[in-house]
Amino acid sequence: MGIVAKGLSRVKPSATIAVSQMARELKGEGRDIIGLGAGEPDFDTPDNIKQAAIEAINRGETKYTDVPGILPLREAIAAKFKRENGLDYEPSQIIAGTGGKQILYNAFAATLDPGDEVIIPAPYWVSYPDMVLLNGGEPVFVEATIENNFKITGAQVEAAITPKTKWFLFNSPSNPSGAAYSHAELKELTDVLLRYPDVWILTDDMYEHLCYGDFEL
Repeated sequence: MGIVAKGLSRVKPSATIAVSQMARELKGEGRDIIGLGAGEPDFDTPDNIKQAAIEAINRGETKYTDVPGILPLREAIAAKFKRENGLDYEPSQIIAGTGGKQILYNAFAATLDPGDEVIIPAPYWVSYPDMVLLNGGEPVFVEATIENNFKITGAQVEAAITPKTKWFLFNSPSNPSGAAYSHAELKELTDVLLRYPDVWILTDDMYEHLCYGDFEL
């Protein structure tokens, strides 16, 4: 009997980590490389953020927090939603985590039963299907084509929905394509999804502010 769980056979090593490691190795060889793998900035953490973290440590803020996160952070998140998105949430309705991957994984762990399906527009962040698979679900890919600027349509979403569909996982602006959906394009998708109240919507808005020109989400 091996120590590795059989469920791990459903997932593949991270392509993001692989390409990032390759970039580091080539840089180490003296090559001029621009890494487009891991989603992180090419500048150091700003000094005001470093200083705030140092001051928090010096104040002794190093203990366990409430499960959903400290109240000031959740209040700040609620204020952000109000200020930038016109959404009203109470801090009690917000859970803070260590990053998008943890939040998404926890959501799937808490909701997926074996065989439940998750619709994922493709191209997609490489971690999406693995998080679904590790939690017993089945990823269902909807292909976004170059002819449609790497965006899917309401008709494609509706064709992918089955009695087993639990989630529609949405990411705009998209990692990795950069495609961003206009208000009209979003409404086309939501008009379909509103007809299926048993299909939940999980949005990854990581790149919300990476919009350029006069485009508005």
